[in-house]
Amino acid sequence: MSVYSKFRYRYQSKGLLRERVVGQVLRELEKARLLKSRLKDNKLTVGAQLSLEDSAVVEIFGAAGYDYVLIDAEHGSATAPIVKSMLQAGRHTDTVVLARVLRLDAELIRLYLDLGSPGVVCPFIETAAQAQHLVDACRYPPLGIRGYGPRRAGNYGFDADEYFAQANDSMVCIAMIESELAIENASEITAVEGLDGVLIGPMDLSINLGVFEDFESDRYLEAVETVRAACRANGTAMGTGCYSIEHAITCRDTGDSLLLALGDEVALRQGAIATLETLRSF
Repeated sequence: MSVYSKFRYRYQSKGLLRERVVGQVLRELEKARLLKSRLKDNKLTVGAQLSLEDSAVVEIFGAAGYDYVLIDAEHGSATAPIVKSMLQAGRHTDTVVLARVLRLDAELIRLYLDLGSPGVVCPFIETAAQAQHLVDACRYPPLGIRGYGPRRAGNYGFDADEYFAQANDSMVCIAMIESELAIENASEITAVEGLDGVLIGPMDLSINLGVFEDFESDRYLEAVETVRAACRANGTAMGTGCYSIEHAITCRDTGDSLLLALGDEVALRQGAIATLETLRSF
């Protein structure tokens, strides 16, 4: 018997400790499945994007009661160790912590899943084939192509079997819609089985449409409505990055269920400016 086997046997013999640790791992998957269920039922979910690479930010948004937060590994400087620490912080909250990956890359997605992210948000999904690749990258065979190695996700081997048994049904897969080509293919993208939702990236989409930051232009609004109609037809959650609280309220009242309503940088900047302006306005 190997040293690892002996340790695992001794560890498993401690029933109460074993139950507690397994519960932590399975709770993260249960949180993800609850989010997936809410999205499927078109219930409102409110999220935030985190660009400040500090686990305390996860704890703050988690304590505030956000349904999910995205760790921005696309535009931010979050490395794998930073993502891991932020995922660890999320374990002590009811908030689902997801990695927003740099690009559609099965190996990169696998890394974040193995670190414990219960799914990913992927930018610039433009075709149904790309959406299917995203879903496949989040699932183990025979349903997908994810390679096996759930390091932190499986509690460093202690609970890998339990994790493997539930992972395929628990991963949250969200595709970002950020180009004119994606709008043209919205019906096909949102019809991909296993895709939980789509999230419009307003900045890149407005750039791609030639109407940078003109979110009230007919061209931009028509594109959003095209995606919204496709989501409704295919039962896929409709989401968007919200550029103001007024925009978030409008999207909520329209029936969109996946709201990326705030960012940590935005909240800090706006709060800092508002306090300063208020105190200096005399």
